[in-house]
Parts: sequence; C-alpha cells; structure tokens
Amino acid sequence: MQAADIFGAGLVAGAFVMGTFAVHPAAARLAASPHVLLRQKLIRRLSRWMPPFMFLPVVASIGAMALCGTSVIRLLDAVGSALSLATIGITVALNAPLNRHFAHWYPEALPHDWQSHVDRWNVAHSARTVTSLGAFVCTILPVK
Repeated sequence: MQAADIFGAGLVAGAFVMGTFAVHPAAARLAASPHVLLRQKLIRRLSRWMPPFMFLPVVASIGAMALCGTSVIRLLDAVGSALSLATIGITVALNAPLNRHFAHWYPEALPHDWQSHVDRWNVAHSARTVTSLGAFVCTILPVK
C-alpha cells in the first residue's frame, strides 16, 4: 500500500511540476492559436490517464493507515490523503470546468478574454501543484 501511495502521489506531483515549470511556460511563448491548440491536445490526452493516478494516493493512503499501521505515521498519512483530496477538489472545481470551456474554442477564433481564462487555469494549476507536492512529501516521510 505504501508503495502505491508513494508512486501515485509522486506521479501526480511530478506531472504537475513538469506542467508548471516546463509545458505551460513554453506554451505561453506561442502565439494564441497554437497555444490553445496545444492546451486542447494536452487536455484530451491527460484527461484519460490522470484521474486514476490522482485517486490512487487517496485509496492507497487509507489502505496504508488501515493495513500498515505499525510502519506509517498516521497523522502524516492522513494529511497526505487530505492534500491529495484537495488536489482532486481543485481539479474538479476549477481546472476541469475551464478545460471543458477550452475544448469548445476554435483556435482561429478565440474569445477576446481567452488569456484571462488561461491565467485562472494557471493559478488553479499552481495551487494543485503545491497540494500534490505536499501530498508526496507526506508519503515519503511517514516510514518508521
């Protein structure tokens, strides 16, 4: 259980860090149309495989607390699980609705305020990057 928790939390945090520090800054240097097209392609791909990985640390940390009670520090595991749930909450409440909005845009005819939507998405993404990193840290600290 602990290995699955570490794997899932690390994968989610790693994907979000890569987006924050590499993909999104690179996209920001593109002209508007290619920028939005890149986002649309990423959303289509990532929306298929990220959700299961985002739920893995929640399920695994609960399992670790239940089954591996002598080898984990329950408080850190609980905080890690809460941070993973916060990551999912931010995604569901903020990023996913904006993703659906972006999916309906025509890159050649963007709304005049397209950048403000992208900026809101980026702020939410930064928040979930922080929560996912916190969750990952909690998974690697509680081994007794």
